[in-house]
Amino acid sequence: MPRPVSQIIGMHQRGRVVPHDISDTIKSMLKANVKTLKSGQFMLMEGDETNAVFCLLDGWLAVSKRLPEGDIQIIDIALPGEILEFGSARASVSAVNVEALNDARVAVIPEASWEKAMQTRPDLKRISRNVRSAAQVRMGERMLRLGQGAAAMRIAYGLLELSVRLEAIGEAQEGKFHIPMNQRMLGDFVGLSSVHVCRTLRQLKRKGILKVEGHMSIEILKTGVLREMAGVDLEALRSEILPCDEGRPSVLASLAWA
Repeated sequence: MPRPVSQIIGMHQRGRVVPHDISDTIKSMLKANVKTLKSGQFMLMEGDETNAVFCLLDGWLAVSKRLPEGDIQIIDIALPGEILEFGSARASVSAVNVEALNDARVAVIPEASWEKAMQTRPDLKRISRNVRSAAQVRMGERMLRLGQGAAAMRIAYGLLELSVRLEAIGEAQEGKFHIPMNQRMLGDFVGLSSVHVCRTLRQLKRKGILKVEGHMSIEILKTGVLREMAGVDLEALRSEILPCDEGRPSVLASLAWA
């Protein structure tokens, strides 16, 4: 049986993850390839050449597609610690746009360097696979609601997904978290216009289901109600969309704190 992820990571005193045994080679590789992004800056555009693996160290990234008319669909949100690949069937060409939603740091690792690192740390391949599998599941859950759900279901699911993921990396507590997105961006994430997002959030606030303050600081007040609206089993969702072992976040910061 492969060594569980929990054996190679630990928790930072502030709730973030630190490595126990990341090799000096991987630490050096990450530090030597850090790219800093400002909020709103695009790291990649669809069609750009890319021959790298991306390790998100800090900040949020929106992964999106754009129609010729300019309409945008955010297909995923990347959070700190995730290992990302954006190639298409043509391998070296980006299939998506990647934008920083706030100031971010990304280690951009050339594919050849990543392949070499996996020779010294074979578990990186498994870890990367777990991250991709979790992303595929959460995108499937979101797509189901985009195709079949009303506005309230879409927003309820989107907020619960973010809450679960943020809680796992220590950036949400007791249903309270901040998202660096305005209502238009949230709409791009859940497939709604900003008008629908505004109206739905207002209804949820009026019913006492959640609070929204300032620039999208969220507090979920009635998790059970929101869960029913989203049509999810929260424990099952956690187990399916978090790349984890024994309830601990995997991967991410074994890299993020190198």
